[in-house]
Amino acid sequence: MWLTIAKRGAQGRYNDRHVFLGVLDTVMRVEDRMHQGKKITNMRYDVSYDEICTTLALHSPRSYTLLQAELGGRGLRSMQRIRAKNGQFKSGIHDTNFDSAAAWAKSFGWDGPFILATDDTKVVASAKRHFI
Repeated sequence: MWLTIAKRGAQGRYNDRHVFLGVLDTVMRVEDRMHQGKKITNMRYDVSYDEICTTLALHSPRSYTLLQAELGGRGLRSMQRIRAKNGQFKSGIHDTNFDSAAAWAKSFGWDGPFILATDDTKVVASAKRHFI
């Protein structure tokens, strides 16, 4: 199996499989660090693999924890810190939300129409329980 993967990789058959390559990169780097007796904290992860891990963790933290234990990846707390650092939209209708969304679209070179929507139901329900 390993020779087959190596041959196909050398032929470029996995060049468009960014998540797969990210998994391989992460597994090899985690194994290298552990073999050297180093911790796996503060590692940089492949962007494609990190994005798929973050998406999985948002849908099912328990499932992601199983995947992380087997393949490696960023911790749940690290993901939470990154999301908090990147900011979120304010609850309700605010000009800053529209400005942020427009800046985001412009950074990608998008000048067409798009929809801005947020789901504040859980935040508002939680706030009502604690503050009312």
